Amino acid sequence: MTWLEEMKRLVAYPVMALSACGVVASLLLHVRSFVVRGEPAGKVVETLFLGIFFVWLPTILLSSSLTRDFRQRDFWKAALRGCPAWMYKGLWILWGYVFFAAFVPPFLRGSNPGASPGSFVIVPAAFYSVSFGVAYSVLHVDKFDEGRRCLNGHRISPLAKFCEECGAPAAPHALSS
Repeated sequence: MTWLEEMKRLVAYPVMALSACGVVASLLLHVRSFVVRGEPAGKVVETLFLGIFFVWLPTILLSSSLTRDFRQRDFWKAALRGCPAWMYKGLWILWGYVFFAAFVPPFLRGSNPGASPGSFVIVPAAFYSVSFGVAYSVLHVDKFDEGRRCLNGHRISPLAKFCEECGAPAAPHALSS
């Protein structure tokens, strides 16, 4: 293992732990906003939003190492290619819910999203979930990349849909199931 791979692992585990805590805290505060009327505790919300910066810079650096050899339009597929299919799909479902919960109800009420902290407190969950996914991907991408084969058994590049050698379709992998 090279020093760069070891450094990625040393960074990825703490980022995953902090991101998991951030997702859970965001979801708990969001659920709390339905049960208890009123604003969530100010310091907790500030800490939650501030915590994004502690995980986001390492996430950017980790994702750049995962996406270096890929086209820009394949950024998310490349950055999250080490994640299982359920995690990849769950991340986008969470993003959809965050957009809906944070922006649609305030829009329908005629207010801005910041005016209703109960709905806006879910926003950090989106950033923390991406951070978790990228860190997880860094730790598991080697297994994903080495196992990519076409239906005829030839090794293919990580995001290829068809074999470069024989033209056969790629065998199903984590992101396609």
